[in-house]
Amino acid sequence: MHIVLAGAGHTHIELLRRGSEFRRAGHALTLISPEPYHAYSGMGPGLLSGIYSEVDIVLPAAALARRAGARYIPDRIVSCDTSARVLTLASGAVCDYDLLSLNLGSESMDKRPDDLPGRRVYTAKPIRELSALRVEIERCCRDHDGCEISVIGAGAAGLEIAANAKELLSNFRPQRSVVNLFSSNAAPAGLTGGRREYVERHLARIAVAFFGGMKVPPAEVPGDIIVIATGLQPPQVLRNFDLALAPDGSVLVDRYLRSRSTNRVFAVGDCAYFEEQPLDRVGVYAVRQQSVLMANLMAAAKRGGTQVEAGSGTIPFSATGPYLAGFNLGYGCGLLYKGSWTLSGRPAFVVKDRIDRAFMRRYQK
Repeated sequence: MHIVLAGAGHTHIELLRRGSEFRRAGHALTLISPEPYHAYSGMGPGLLSGIYSEVDIVLPAAALARRAGARYIPDRIVSCDTSARVLTLASGAVCDYDLLSLNLGSESMDKRPDDLPGRRVYTAKPIRELSALRVEIERCCRDHDGCEISVIGAGAAGLEIAANAKELLSNFRPQRSVVNLFSSNAAPAGLTGGRREYVERHLARIAVAFFGGMKVPPAEVPGDIIVIATGLQPPQVLRNFDLALAPDGSVLVDRYLRSRSTNRVFAVGDCAYFEEQPLDRVGVYAVRQQSVLMANLMAAAKRGGTQVEAGSGTIPFSATGPYLAGFNLGYGCGLLYKGSWTLSGRPAFVVKDRIDRAFMRRYQK
């Protein structure tokens, strides 16, 4: 059987690490991804403050594929014909499959506005945008003695970007060091109670001006640099796949992470909609899906892609229980919480950093 992994996200990276198991079972494995690595978004904002380098936050997807004897195709998928089981790539090439797994992540909901002359505009994703943002902030500090930055959107990404951009500015001690954070929601990252109070105090302490409950058009936002972080959505390319989609454009999957349209297609992570229990779009679920996807792909390959139910080596995915969520708030501070438990300040950042680095070492070594 020929198994194609589309995308090198959090779930597929584990399948690539274990790729030799597919080969030993007699299956061919192919990875299709435009980049030879996968940037870990949970560490991305740390690029701005200099906590992490680009090397620290990338997972070597292509190298893992080659090590496992899998084929790597550096290309982007533009459409899928599920009846013919053929993928069309941006280069014009095609790739057939017996089983297909989609781990294509998400993309920024809003594109760069074209009515902001004289200002530099960046988006929260892809991660390479943050590398470019860091270079631009450093240039402004060297050439213009600082700048004013406005981040639009105070979800997890916007909150972390604003805090870490402020730390980067403070390292240069420029004359102009202004960071604004605008949110249509009153609370940053939708936090409540003591968690909200801690984050708002922290933003005030590091001099990030938070404007909550304000939906301001980008053209009316002040600043030399604008960062759009108003949300993420499933990749629009999924609309060119012959698959059943949820209202938000993600792939509908059953409890075995299998498409509702065909037994030969699976989907995980941000590009999937778990029909049994809709999930928050957080990396922890993609990681929890690793072993489930591995087992179910193996079972489907063993059965030749036909319907595989419980008792045939399959594992249903269960999303029960709270998950650990956290933020890198710059200046060596953070916030971690799970259920009713909360950790904040320096200890929270230390724990988050250790968890993130341990996850990366599993694949980088």
